[in-house]
Amino acid sequence: MSPLVKNFIEQGIKLMQINEYLRSELVRAGFAGVELQRTPLGVRITLKTSRPGLVIGKGGKRIQEITDVLQDRFGLEMPQIEVEEVTEPDLDAQIMAERLAYSLDRGRHYRRAGYYILRKVMDAGARGVEIIISGKVTSQRARVQIFRAGTMSKSGQTAQEGVDKGVAQCIQKSGVLGIIVKIMRANTKMGDDIKIRENLLAKAQAEEEAKLAKTRADYIIEEEEGILSKEEKKLLDEVDEEDTSEISLNSDKEIEKLESDEE
Repeated sequence: MSPLVKNFIEQGIKLMQINEYLRSELVRAGFAGVELQRTPLGVRITLKTSRPGLVIGKGGKRIQEITDVLQDRFGLEMPQIEVEEVTEPDLDAQIMAERLAYSLDRGRHYRRAGYYILRKVMDAGARGVEIIISGKVTSQRARVQIFRAGTMSKSGQTAQEGVDKGVAQCIQKSGVLGIIVKIMRANTKMGDDIKIRENLLAKAQAEEEAKLAKTRADYIIEEEEGILSKEEKKLLDEVDEEDTSEISLNSDKEIEKLESDEE
């Protein structure tokens, strides 16, 4: 094994151990994950949590204890911890997985706890949620219990970018329960979503109505101009307006009778 590969594996193991330590220490603070970034001044650690006050502690005592442990036990050089608050904890999969594990650890029935988390996530505005509890939940034989609601994408780019996944464990007398929570956000773009741009639609409709109105006006003008032929217009011009006092719509026979009576 090359030194580069060995160093990469060691760093991965250390990150996993740090994550496990912080998860156990901040279980009641709504721990949502940790990010490590190396800087020239040391290691910057970003803790994501729904309750920053419990992480910092009174006068910063709790966060100072965590800093000392990270420096002494895990050998991090000058760790600088930053606490980031999660604005919507009910839509964070890791937080909800930790809540479910905490409820099961306190003896709550797995069905009641699962449906409670399911309703909590859906009421927060998620598009879909899936909860998987595996292990010896009710008997000595391990099985898998799945809770689903809404829409959940399983593959493709939508599943990679729009689905948040959280994993937690719960240690009980019968064994270890594995918990997986998947949350599909409400703003996830699906492949079959259709969004109509109202402003462009209104503009196109206005242009079509203007063209239709112009076409109707041209048709009316052409129709009015084409009512009389040239001969009819010539006859009308020759007739004096004083001589035309009345227009008769009688039939040809009635006109011949009137002419004979006049003679």
